[in-house]
Amino acid sequence: MNELEMHINKLFETVTDNKRKQEIIQEVTSNLNEKVEDLVSKGQTREQAVKNALDDFGDIEDLRQELESSAKLVKTKSAGLSLAFSIWGALLIIGLFLFINFYYSAKTIWFVYPTFAVIWWPMSLYFRWIHLNKDVAVGLPFSICSFFLIFGLMLFINLYYSPKFIWFVYPTFAVLWWPIAMLFHALREKNKKEESIDA
Repeated sequence: MNELEMHINKLFETVTDNKRKQEIIQEVTSNLNEKVEDLVSKGQTREQAVKNALDDFGDIEDLRQELESSAKLVKTKSAGLSLAFSIWGALLIIGLFLFINFYYSAKTIWFVYPTFAVIWWPMSLYFRWIHLNKDVAVGLPFSICSFFLIFGLMLFINLYYSPKFIWFVYPTFAVLWWPIAMLFHALREKNKKEESIDA
């Protein structure tokens, strides 16, 4: 690897790896090599030609932003496809358990339990898609949705199997600390950002 290639690779080392990045690196390297050869043919030494070519090349901030946007778009599309697949997959699986439950053992409602497990699949991918698409933290909303999901399961088990004795409050109290902790974490991060801006 020559000096030009090392310099270009160093400029792009913080950019997310993807096909477009490699194409641009090859194109830029090729153009700079041609410029170096042209300057050498005009009487400059190779060291001078390389230095002048790199000086003329300048900043790559625009290219960096283009590549980052391209990489983010690819990730977002991939996450969107995964989300769509998970939704359809979850609906099919839940539908199957519903059929088995009410066709073979209608007197006992048990499909809720596998449904509870399956719902985490699209829910997790949905928040991942939101995080990539909007570039926002999703820890707090994810914990809130998770809380209500667990709360719903505990409430169902309590009212379905032992409606005369209310006990779902106890596990609900334990799980409630999750979104509360995430709320205070989000507030702390927000305060840190505001302090750094004011400083």
